Amino acid sequence: MNAARRRGSCLRSFPGWRIRFKNLFCGCMGSEMGDGVKDEGVTLDWFGGTVPVQGEGTIDAVPLYFRARGSQWSLDIGRHDDSDRPPLWWHVEEWGEWPDAGYMPEEKALAMIDKAVALYREQKPEQIGPDDPRWHDHVLRAWSDERLGTKAATAQLGIDDIELERRTLERGWPLNGYHELAKASEAARTALSAEMAPFGFPKDFHERERAILTAWGRGTISLDQAARFAHRRHEDVAKQAKFLGIPPPNGS
Repeated sequence: MNAARRRGSCLRSFPGWRIRFKNLFCGCMGSEMGDGVKDEGVTLDWFGGTVPVQGEGTIDAVPLYFRARGSQWSLDIGRHDDSDRPPLWWHVEEWGEWPDAGYMPEEKALAMIDKAVALYREQKPEQIGPDDPRWHDHVLRAWSDERLGTKAATAQLGIDDIELERRTLERGWPLNGYHELAKASEAARTALSAEMAPFGFPKDFHERERAILTAWGRGTISLDQAARFAHRRHEDVAKQAKFLGIPPPNGS
């Protein structure tokens, strides 16, 4: 059962829509909504929030999910949270500047859903699977557009991360942004570990922090290194060292 329905909801009706809200949003939405879209096949079971603004429901009994955050909004149709397959169809569009989309007004969000639903109706996508020759590019495009994670995409296509990147770039599509962030984070962690390795700091968090600050107090490592190794701001290194009774460099 939908979580919104489990916890209780209030109902507000509009042409073509049945919109249910969690009690959290009832009575505090302010102004009345506009007409929204007129599509009789659409039902929103949940809508509201900020950072992100979200909506869940169905279109012709197929799952529908709206999300607006940062500087873009998107509508996924045929998306299942417990599935490693891409949605049937999706639309992603830039909106304002960061973080405007996360505070998108209610009437604007409904207008964006209206726009995407109209595109969906116009394009009339059909459900496809691995046996369809279009499936390969469907998965790649979904990954590129951040509708599908790296693990799911590589599993669907039977390839590794490197080949996934190569095929996506070969088609002139951008790499998945979350994948790029994960790679950058992993590279940064690897570089930091390599920089710390010669010092032989303990594995235990508290012991390691004390050893790092002691090395800084003795002048073995710089303030910048101490901050990065201990995951602290520069201005907090001396404060934490003092709290642990570790004298600063040169007794200053």
